[in-house]
Amino acid sequence: MIDFDPDRTVWAQVYDLLRERIENGTYKERLPIPSIVHLEQELGVARQTVRKVVAKLAEAGYVRAITGKGTFVRPREEWHPQEK
Repeated sequence: MIDFDPDRTVWAQVYDLLRERIENGTYKERLPIPSIVHLEQELGVARQTVRKVVAKLAEAGYVRAITGKGTFVRPREEWHPQEK
């Protein structure tokens, strides 16, 4: 579990954490990120929060979901992060 800042939304903090893990190589390009259930348990947040974050990461081009296989980190050149 992570220690959440009460002045920021939980989903934004989870988004920043997972984005950081992708950008610093903790989650490797072309390999899957942990499952939604795993992240829910690891971070101590609701499954819907993790789903929202994964959807936002996909919108920003960081990850791509493949039905039946998982959610994979896209190659760095495909990322298109948006400014908040």
